[in-house]
Amino acid sequence: MMNYNGKVKKVGYEYAEGIIDTRKPLGLFYTIIAGMYIGIDNSTGEAWTESFPDLRKCKEWLCNRNIEVT
Repeated sequence: MMNYNGKVKKVGYEYAEGIIDTRKPLGLFYTIIAGMYIGIDNSTGEAWTESFPDLRKCKEWLCNRNIEVT
C-alpha cells in the first residue's frame, strides 16, 4: 500500500479552481465536488485533472498518473 502522507493535499473548491487557473502552487491536490474526488496534478505546472468516485483511486492516480482511469 502506498503512503500518501505529505504528498497529496486536500483543498477547498475555490482554492482548487485557483490552482487550475493560475497553475500555482505546484504539487498534488484533491477536492470534493458533488460527491466526486477531483485530483489535480500540478507537480509540473500543467494542472492535470481527473475525477474519481473514491479517495483511494484519486490518490493512486495522483501518485502515479500512468494508471489508466476506468
